[in-house]
Amino acid sequence: MTIDAKDLAQRYVDALTEIGVVAKIDSENDVVFKMPGVGSFYVSLDAENDPEFMRLVYPNFYSSKDAGPVLTAINGVNMKNKAVKLWAREHEGELNVSASIESFLAAPNQAPDTGLLTATLERCIAAVRAGVASFAKESEGSI
Repeated sequence: MTIDAKDLAQRYVDALTEIGVVAKIDSENDVVFKMPGVGSFYVSLDAENDPEFMRLVYPNFYSSKDAGPVLTAINGVNMKNKAVKLWAREHEGELNVSASIESFLAAPNQAPDTGLLTATLERCIAAVRAGVASFAKESEGSI
């Protein structure tokens, strides 16, 4: 079954709208949105090869040149928190920390149901926020 990329992305926009989030589809048919007081998120989608899979990302919410404490805090969050995974990548001498949740939300080659997306995205956003709060606590600082 072929699923149109814009139609798949629109399901996510509709689900986010249901929970009070304004979202839009970008040029790559991913979904981008901002959470007030938090920052920008995106949902990475692949309608052609894996329409049932989604990756919710809160990119680059923290950066540091001191890798040791950052990696220790990331490890603590990844061991303790549900669903959310934090990761770091080096960019111009600093580690940029991002948070993400990846999930299969439908049967193979099927688009997820909008009702399921609404419930799942709300919970996933809360889990990302909890992971970021745990990172702040683990790193003994504020973000």
